Amino acid sequence: MFKSVMDLASYLIYLSISIFASASIGPSVVLAATNGMHFGRRKALLGVLGHVSAIFILALVSASGVGALILASENLFLLVKYLGVVYLAYIGWAIWKSKGSWSFTVKDGKLPSGFSLYRKSLLLGLSNPKALVFFTSLFPQFLNPEAPLAPQFLMLASTSLVNAFAFTFGYALLAHHLKNRALPLINNGWLGKITGAIFVSFAGVLAVAR
Repeated sequence: MFKSVMDLASYLIYLSISIFASASIGPSVVLAATNGMHFGRRKALLGVLGHVSAIFILALVSASGVGALILASENLFLLVKYLGVVYLAYIGWAIWKSKGSWSFTVKDGKLPSGFSLYRKSLLLGLSNPKALVFFTSLFPQFLNPEAPLAPQFLMLASTSLVNAFAFTFGYALLAHHLKNRALPLINNGWLGKITGAIFVSFAGVLAVAR
């Protein structure tokens, strides 16, 4: 049944690329780790599900051909790119200042809602044009146009979703496990400032990337 959907050698190549991409540390991983450290495993899980949802949506956009249209238009791609830059910079500033919904300070013992963490992770994932480029450029290399496309897409997308969930939640669990060691940084507010600076750095890297 597997061979009827995709060649095993091709799938293993895609699997390797997907694992490497999922294990790489990016904005969504940093947010998941920060959620795990501040709010616990269950709350972090909901944020991870938001990230996975964003991956699925971007995979659908890429497979539908919309991703290729965005990449083909330099002006449209630059618009998407710099919206992502602005959003990342805003998140970094908000975390640094510990303001609004991006504050990691637990006030009056109230943790943020699971939906809030899901929504933030979803929007962060959707704002990353690198994921759109990844799927739009990668999918055509592994899809056989002479075979039914839906089973092939489901196999590739499912692989990416499983890897994204496993590695991102893994980072969140690791951060939760290391929480006690990071308590001095959490209590004096430095962890939030470090996280905010990381997001601003991501924005800078995205701004100069081609």
